[in-house]
Amino acid sequence: MLIKVGSQRRPPEDCIRVLAIENDEDDCYFLSRMLEQDARKYYELETTDILQAGIDILKHRQFDCVILDLGLDESQGLETLELLLDEKFTVPIIVLTGSNQISLGEGAIKAGAEDFIPKFDASSSLLTRSITYAIERHRLLLQLHSQAYTDTLTRLPNRASFYDRIESLVIDAERRALNFGVAMMDLDHFKEVNDTYGHRAGDDLLQHVAARLQKNLRKSDMVARLGGDEFIFVVTHYHNTDEFLGVLKKKKMALQQPVSIFAEEAVHIQHIGASIGACEWQNGISTQKLISLADKAMYASKQAGKGEIVLYSAITEKLHATKP
Repeated sequence: MLIKVGSQRRPPEDCIRVLAIENDEDDCYFLSRMLEQDARKYYELETTDILQAGIDILKHRQFDCVILDLGLDESQGLETLELLLDEKFTVPIIVLTGSNQISLGEGAIKAGAEDFIPKFDASSSLLTRSITYAIERHRLLLQLHSQAYTDTLTRLPNRASFYDRIESLVIDAERRALNFGVAMMDLDHFKEVNDTYGHRAGDDLLQHVAARLQKNLRKSDMVARLGGDEFIFVVTHYHNTDEFLGVLKKKKMALQQPVSIFAEEAVHIQHIGASIGACEWQNGISTQKLISLADKAMYASKQAGKGEIVLYSAITEKLHATKP
Protein backbone atom coordinates (compact mmCIF):
# COMPACT_ATOMS: atom_id res chain seq x y z
CA MET A 1 0.00 0.00 0.00
CA LEU A 2 1.37 3.43 -0.97
CA ILE A 3 0.44 6.49 1.09
CA LYS A 4 1.52 10.01 0.13
CA VAL A 5 1.68 12.42 3.03
CA GLY A 6 2.93 15.97 3.53
CA SER A 7 2.75 19.21 1.59
CA GLN A 8 1.50 18.58 -1.93
CA ARG A 9 3.37 21.68 -3.08
CA ARG A 10 6.76 20.10 -2.55
CA PRO A 11 8.58 19.01 -5.73
CA PRO A 12 9.13 15.24 -6.19
CA GLU A 13 12.91 15.52 -5.71
CA ASP A 14 12.30 16.55 -2.07
CA CYS A 15 10.22 13.46 -1.39
CA ILE A 16 11.40 11.12 1.38
CA ARG A 17 10.49 7.56 0.44
CA VAL A 18 9.82 5.37 3.46
CA LEU A 19 9.06 1.65 3.51
CA ALA A 20 7.30 0.40 6.64
CA ILE A 21 7.37 -3.36 7.27
CA GLU A 22 4.57 -3.53 9.83
CA ASN A 23 1.81 -6.10 10.33
CA ASP A 24 -0.61 -3.93 12.32
CA GLU A 25 -2.96 -1.86 10.14
CA ASP A 26 -3.66 0.58 12.96
CA ASP A 27 0.04 1.22 13.47
CA CYS A 28 0.46 1.81 9.72
CA TYR A 29 -2.31 4.38 9.93
CA PHE A 30 -0.65 6.11 12.90
CA LEU A 31 2.66 6.14 11.04
CA SER A 32 1.05 7.97 8.14
CA ARG A 33 -0.62 10.46 10.50
CA MET A 34 2.67 11.17 12.30
CA LEU A 35 4.45 11.79 9.00
CA GLU A 36 1.59 13.94 7.80
CA GLN A 37 2.07 16.28 10.78
CA ASP A 38 5.53 17.24 9.50
CA ALA A 39 4.58 20.33 7.49
CA ARG A 40 8.17 20.88 6.36
CA LYS A 41 8.58 17.70 4.32
CA TYR A 42 6.83 15.47 1.86
CA TYR A 43 6.79 11.68 2.34
CA GLU A 44 5.81 8.64 0.35
CA LEU A 45 5.05 5.82 2.75
CA GLU A 46 4.73 2.30 1.40
CA THR A 47 3.69 -0.47 3.74
CA THR A 48 3.79 -4.26 3.76
CA ASP A 49 3.06 -6.73 6.54
CA ILE A 50 5.45 -9.46 5.32
CA LEU A 51 9.23 -9.30 5.69
CA GLN A 52 9.97 -11.20 2.47
CA ALA A 53 7.64 -8.90 0.56
CA GLY A 54 9.55 -5.93 1.98
CA ILE A 55 12.85 -7.49 0.89
CA ASP A 56 11.49 -8.02 -2.63
CA ILE A 57 10.32 -4.40 -2.77
CA LEU A 58 13.77 -3.15 -1.70
CA LYS A 59 15.42 -5.24 -4.42
CA HIS A 60 13.47 -3.41 -7.12
CA ARG A 61 12.95 0.13 -5.79
CA GLN A 62 14.96 2.70 -3.87
CA PHE A 63 13.90 4.02 -0.47
CA ASP A 64 15.44 6.60 1.83
CA CYS A 65 14.54 4.77 5.02
CA VAL A 66 12.97 1.55 6.31
CA ILE A 67 10.79 1.40 9.43
CA LEU A 68 10.82 -2.17 10.72
CA ASP A 69 8.52 -3.81 13.26
CA LEU A 70 10.33 -6.58 15.14
CA GLY A 71 7.11 -8.45 15.88
CA LEU A 72 6.06 -9.85 12.50
CA ASP A 73 4.14 -13.06 11.94
CA GLU A 74 7.07 -14.93 10.37
CA SER A 75 9.84 -13.70 12.72
CA GLN A 76 10.23 -12.10 16.12
CA GLY A 77 12.79 -9.87 17.84
CA LEU A 78 16.29 -9.24 16.55
CA GLU A 79 16.02 -12.15 14.13
CA THR A 80 13.72 -9.98 12.03
CA LEU A 81 16.33 -7.22 11.83
CA GLU A 82 19.14 -9.68 11.12
CA LEU A 83 17.20 -11.25 8.24
CA LEU A 84 16.81 -7.81 6.66
CA LEU A 85 20.44 -6.82 7.32
CA ASP A 86 21.63 -10.07 5.70
CA GLU A 87 20.38 -8.68 2.37
CA LYS A 88 22.98 -5.88 2.63
CA PHE A 89 20.71 -3.10 1.37
CA THR A 90 22.26 0.36 1.53
CA VAL A 91 19.30 1.92 3.30
CA PRO A 92 19.03 3.06 6.95
CA ILE A 93 16.71 1.05 9.20
CA ILE A 94 14.70 2.40 12.14
CA VAL A 95 13.28 -0.24 14.47
CA LEU A 96 9.77 0.60 15.69
CA THR A 97 8.30 -2.01 18.02
CA GLY A 98 5.81 -2.56 20.80
CA SER A 99 8.46 -3.90 23.17
CA ASN A 100 9.72 -1.56 25.90
CA GLN A 101 12.87 -3.58 26.58
CA ILE A 102 15.86 -1.25 26.55
CA SER A 103 18.15 -4.22 25.91
CA LEU A 104 16.23 -5.00 22.71
CA GLY A 105 16.78 -1.45 21.50
CA GLU A 106 20.47 -1.57 22.33
CA GLY A 107 20.75 -4.93 20.57
CA ALA A 108 19.08 -3.48 17.46
CA ILE A 109 21.53 -0.57 17.37
CA LYS A 110 24.52 -2.90 17.82
CA ALA A 111 23.21 -5.19 15.08
CA GLY A 112 23.05 -2.34 12.57
CA ALA A 113 19.81 -0.36 12.99
CA GLU A 114 20.18 3.42 12.91
CA ASP A 115 17.63 4.01 15.67
CA PHE A 116 15.10 2.33 17.95
CA ILE A 117 11.71 3.80 18.88
CA PRO A 118 9.25 2.01 21.20
CA LYS A 119 5.74 2.47 19.83
CA PHE A 120 4.40 3.91 23.09
CA ASP A 121 7.02 6.71 22.83
CA ALA A 122 6.41 7.45 19.17
CA SER A 123 5.36 10.94 18.13
CA SER A 124 5.48 12.95 14.95
CA SER A 125 8.48 15.01 16.06
CA LEU A 126 10.39 11.97 17.37
CA LEU A 127 9.69 9.85 14.28
CA THR A 128 10.48 12.52 11.68
CA ARG A 129 13.61 13.62 13.55
CA SER A 130 14.75 10.00 13.75
CA ILE A 131 14.19 9.57 9.99
CA THR A 132 16.13 12.75 9.20
CA TYR A 133 19.06 11.80 11.44
CA ALA A 134 19.10 8.19 10.20
CA ILE A 135 19.28 9.28 6.56
CA GLU A 136 22.04 11.82 7.24
CA ARG A 137 24.13 9.46 9.41
CA HIS A 138 23.79 6.72 6.83
CA ARG A 139 24.84 9.08 4.04
CA LEU A 140 27.96 10.09 5.97
CA LEU A 141 28.82 6.46 6.73
CA LEU A 142 28.50 5.54 3.05
CA GLN A 143 30.71 8.49 2.16
CA LEU A 144 33.38 7.38 4.65
CA HIS A 145 33.11 3.80 3.41
CA SER A 146 33.54 4.98 -0.17
CA GLN A 147 36.65 6.95 0.75
CA ALA A 148 38.15 3.95 2.55
CA TYR A 149 37.35 1.44 -0.19
CA THR A 150 37.83 3.48 -3.37
CA ASP A 151 41.05 4.17 -5.26
CA THR A 152 41.38 7.95 -5.39
CA LEU A 153 42.97 8.10 -8.85
CA THR A 154 40.79 5.70 -10.86
CA ARG A 155 37.64 5.63 -8.67
CA LEU A 156 37.73 1.84 -8.90
CA PRO A 157 37.43 -0.30 -5.76
CA ASN A 158 40.78 -0.52 -4.00
CA ARG A 159 42.72 -3.45 -2.53
CA ALA A 160 40.74 -3.49 0.75
CA SER A 161 37.42 -3.52 -1.11
CA PHE A 162 38.57 -6.35 -3.37
CA TYR A 163 39.78 -8.50 -0.49
CA ASP A 164 36.44 -8.03 1.30
CA ARG A 165 34.60 -9.19 -1.81
CA ILE A 166 36.82 -12.24 -2.28
CA GLU A 167 36.44 -13.23 1.39
CA SER A 168 32.66 -13.16 1.00
CA LEU A 169 32.81 -15.17 -2.23
CA VAL A 170 35.00 -17.85 -0.67
CA ILE A 171 32.56 -18.23 2.24
CA ASP A 172 29.61 -18.46 -0.18
CA ALA A 173 31.44 -20.89 -2.45
CA GLU A 174 32.23 -23.20 0.46
CA ARG A 175 28.52 -23.34 1.34
CA ARG A 176 27.11 -23.90 -2.13
CA ALA A 177 28.19 -24.59 -5.69
CA LEU A 178 29.60 -21.35 -7.08
CA ASN A 179 32.00 -20.78 -9.94
CA PHE A 180 34.29 -17.79 -9.65
CA GLY A 181 37.83 -16.89 -10.58
CA VAL A 182 40.28 -14.05 -10.19
CA ALA A 183 42.69 -12.52 -12.67
CA MET A 184 45.68 -10.27 -12.09
CA MET A 185 46.56 -7.77 -14.81
CA ASP A 186 49.74 -5.74 -15.24
CA LEU A 187 50.14 -3.14 -17.98
CA ASP A 188 53.05 -3.77 -20.35
CA HIS A 189 55.62 -0.97 -20.77
CA PHE A 190 53.80 1.35 -18.35
CA LYS A 191 57.11 2.50 -16.84
CA GLU A 192 58.17 3.71 -20.27
CA VAL A 193 55.12 5.99 -20.44
CA ASN A 194 55.99 7.49 -17.06
CA ASP A 195 59.66 7.89 -17.95
CA THR A 196 58.99 9.39 -21.38
CA TYR A 197 55.96 11.62 -20.78
CA GLY A 198 55.87 12.11 -17.01
CA HIS A 199 53.73 10.84 -14.14
CA ARG A 200 50.78 13.01 -15.07
CA ALA A 201 50.57 11.23 -18.41
CA GLY A 202 50.89 7.90 -16.58
CA ASP A 203 47.99 8.83 -14.27
CA ASP A 204 45.90 9.83 -17.27
CA LEU A 205 46.59 6.46 -18.89
CA LEU A 206 45.58 4.60 -15.72
CA GLN A 207 42.29 6.52 -15.67
CA HIS A 208 41.61 5.56 -19.29
CA VAL A 209 42.42 1.92 -18.51
CA ALA A 210 40.12 1.95 -15.47
CA ALA A 211 37.25 3.39 -17.50
CA ARG A 212 37.65 0.71 -20.18
CA LEU A 213 37.82 -2.11 -17.64
CA GLN A 214 34.74 -0.80 -15.83
CA LYS A 215 32.69 -0.35 -19.00
CA ASN A 216 30.08 -3.07 -19.58
CA LEU A 217 31.19 -4.83 -16.40
CA ARG A 218 28.57 -7.31 -15.22
CA LYS A 219 26.97 -6.44 -11.87
CA SER A 220 28.18 -9.71 -10.38
CA ASP A 221 31.81 -9.07 -11.41
CA MET A 222 34.36 -6.63 -10.08
CA VAL A 223 37.55 -4.91 -11.16
CA ALA A 224 39.84 -3.17 -8.66
CA ARG A 225 43.16 -1.39 -8.69
CA LEU A 226 45.77 -3.00 -6.46
CA GLY A 227 48.27 -0.20 -6.93
CA GLY A 228 50.66 1.10 -9.57
CA ASP A 229 49.64 -0.39 -12.92
CA GLU A 230 48.23 -3.60 -11.42
CA PHE A 231 44.53 -4.38 -11.64
CA ILE A 232 42.60 -7.42 -10.46
CA PHE A 233 39.29 -8.94 -11.55
CA VAL A 234 36.78 -11.26 -9.99
CA VAL A 235 34.48 -13.06 -12.43
CA THR A 236 31.48 -14.98 -11.08
CA HIS A 237 28.50 -17.04 -12.22
CA TYR A 238 30.05 -18.49 -15.36
CA HIS A 239 29.38 -21.99 -16.70
CA ASN A 240 32.86 -23.18 -17.65
CA THR A 241 36.50 -22.15 -17.94
CA ASP A 242 36.13 -21.00 -21.54
CA GLU A 243 33.43 -18.55 -20.52
CA PHE A 244 35.66 -17.24 -17.71
CA LEU A 245 38.55 -16.69 -20.12
CA GLY A 246 36.16 -15.14 -22.64
CA VAL A 247 35.28 -12.37 -20.19
CA LEU A 248 38.99 -11.64 -19.70
CA LYS A 249 39.64 -11.63 -23.46
CA LYS A 250 36.94 -9.01 -23.97
CA LYS A 251 38.51 -6.76 -21.35
CA LYS A 252 41.94 -7.23 -22.90
CA MET A 253 40.58 -6.37 -26.36
CA ALA A 254 38.98 -3.21 -24.97
CA LEU A 255 42.41 -2.05 -23.82
CA GLN A 256 43.97 -2.53 -27.22
CA GLN A 257 42.13 0.38 -28.82
CA PRO A 258 44.25 3.53 -29.39
CA VAL A 259 44.08 6.20 -26.69
CA SER A 260 45.12 9.84 -26.37
CA ILE A 261 46.65 10.83 -23.04
CA PHE A 262 47.62 14.14 -21.51
CA ALA A 263 51.23 15.30 -21.52
CA GLU A 264 52.78 18.65 -22.46
CA GLU A 265 51.14 17.95 -25.79
CA ALA A 266 48.66 15.28 -26.87
CA VAL A 267 50.18 11.81 -26.96
CA HIS A 268 48.56 9.06 -28.99
CA ILE A 269 49.20 5.52 -27.81
CA GLN A 270 48.25 2.97 -30.45
CA HIS A 271 48.17 -0.06 -28.23
CA ILE A 272 47.87 -0.72 -24.48
CA GLY A 273 49.39 -4.10 -23.75
CA ALA A 274 48.60 -6.14 -20.64
CA SER A 275 49.76 -9.43 -19.15
CA ILE A 276 46.99 -11.36 -17.40
CA GLY A 277 47.19 -14.32 -15.04
CA ALA A 278 44.03 -16.12 -13.96
CA CYS A 279 43.06 -18.75 -11.42
CA GLU A 280 39.73 -20.43 -10.72
CA TRP A 281 38.62 -21.04 -7.14
CA GLN A 282 38.51 -24.63 -5.96
CA ASN A 283 37.32 -25.96 -2.63
CA GLY A 284 39.95 -25.53 0.05
CA ILE A 285 41.80 -22.63 -1.62
CA SER A 286 42.06 -19.62 0.68
CA THR A 287 41.74 -16.02 -0.44
CA GLN A 288 45.46 -15.40 -0.15
CA LYS A 289 46.32 -18.62 -2.01
CA LEU A 290 43.89 -17.83 -4.82
CA ILE A 291 45.39 -14.39 -5.41
CA SER A 292 48.92 -15.78 -5.11
CA LEU A 293 48.23 -18.38 -7.82
CA ALA A 294 46.77 -15.72 -10.12
CA ASP A 295 49.90 -13.65 -9.52
CA LYS A 296 52.08 -16.61 -10.50
CA ALA A 297 50.06 -17.04 -13.68
CA MET A 298 50.56 -13.35 -14.49
CA TYR A 299 54.31 -13.74 -13.97
CA ALA A 300 54.23 -16.70 -16.36
CA SER A 301 52.40 -14.51 -18.89
CA LYS A 302 55.21 -11.98 -18.76
CA GLN A 303 57.81 -14.72 -19.15
CA ALA A 304 55.95 -16.03 -22.18
CA GLY A 305 56.40 -12.71 -23.95
CA LYS A 306 53.79 -10.42 -22.34
CA GLY A 307 50.35 -9.68 -23.65
CA GLU A 308 49.04 -13.19 -22.92
CA ILE A 309 46.26 -14.58 -20.72
CA VAL A 310 47.61 -17.50 -18.70
CA LEU A 311 45.39 -19.74 -16.59
CA TYR A 312 47.12 -21.20 -13.55
CA SER A 313 48.03 -24.88 -13.86
CA ALA A 314 50.92 -27.21 -13.12
CA ILE A 315 52.54 -25.93 -16.34
CA THR A 316 52.20 -22.37 -15.03
CA GLU A 317 53.98 -23.43 -11.84
CA LYS A 318 56.83 -24.81 -13.93
CA LEU A 319 57.04 -21.58 -15.95
CA HIS A 320 57.12 -19.57 -12.76
CA ALA A 321 60.05 -21.58 -11.46
CA THR A 322 62.03 -20.98 -14.67
CA LYS A 323 64.38 -18.04 -14.38
CA PRO A 324 64.04 -15.38 -17.10
